[in-house]
Amino acid sequence: MEKEYAALSKEIKKSVRRDHRVYADRIANEAQVAANQGNIKGTFNAIGRLTNNIQPATVPIRDKEGKSITSIEGQIHRWKEYLEEILNTSTTNKEREEMSSIPTELPKSIRPPSKREIVIAIKPMKNGKAAGADNIPAEVLKADPYFYQQIFCSHYFKIFGRKRRSLRSGKKES
Repeated sequence: MEKEYAALSKEIKKSVRRDHRVYADRIANEAQVAANQGNIKGTFNAIGRLTNNIQPATVPIRDKEGKSITSIEGQIHRWKEYLEEILNTSTTNKEREEMSSIPTELPKSIRPPSKREIVIAIKPMKNGKAAGADNIPAEVLKADPYFYQQIFCSHYFKIFGRKRRSLRSGKKES
């Protein structure tokens, strides 16, 4: 009995391998035909079936009661309900008045940054990140932050057209 079972098991495994090989060859031929025809979608679908990367076309979503919705029309209707709930919020007159009383612009600080603040801003910059709009990587700035703080201060005053006043004497510096 065991020998019969072993022989049948071996025969079934051979049959499964043979069937799988035929299936894979058929799918590979479909992918080749699709590629020759310029059908990119068909090619990638066939490759996905070969690599078992098949994802369901629709993922069931749940309605308000928690039941799964499997039909596409039902899912579209549920998405419509959901977005209407989120986007169509009604505001009362009182809420509108409160929102209109909120200032739209915040007060701006006209005080230039101090040299110390510039150094404090340079030191925690992360190394190995992409350079900013000025194409200066953080490593360069961190190499000598006291040198660059002088450059940043002078550029600030050139841009905003202000002369820096010395805190001690109150006289303008160049």
